[in-house]
Amino acid sequence: MQRQMLVPSLILALVVVACAKPAETPPPAPPVDAAAMKDSIQAREREWSAAFKAGDAAGVGNLYSDDGASIQPAGDWWRGRAAITEGMKKQLDTVNVTAREDITDEVIPAGDYIVEIGHYSMAGTTKKGNKPVSNAGRYMVVWRKDADGVWRLYRDIGSEAPAPKM
Repeated sequence: MQRQMLVPSLILALVVVACAKPAETPPPAPPVDAAAMKDSIQAREREWSAAFKAGDAAGVGNLYSDDGASIQPAGDWWRGRAAITEGMKKQLDTVNVTAREDITDEVIPAGDYIVEIGHYSMAGTTKKGNKPVSNAGRYMVVWRKDADGVWRLYRDIGSEAPAPKM
């Protein structure tokens, strides 16, 4: 007798499940406009280059998040905006920069972060002795979109290398 009651109960359960409203799937995320993202990051890089060329350590530092960090070619960390500004000031106290260019080669979106890979070149003269200096290299930056909606450097690392052949 219990078996006879089990079959109708199972049928009723299947009907209820079949008639239930399926869970709504969230709409797909809008497609990422990689070209626009690259343009946006390249514009921020132009700000970095302009501040560096002008000898404006605070201007460079202000492009970083409060908790940003920069790893120098020698491997030392500058942690936090104040340390980045101070490190940049010491560097800029030794050189008159006449040219600086940072070029974004690739961006990889990751939510509120973007990984940027690029290359740079710099030319100038030493402040003591007025000797010519130049270097070029590659870099990788993790940008973070802060609460105010502005992309800021969160982590960066660079290394000197021959200028890329484009």
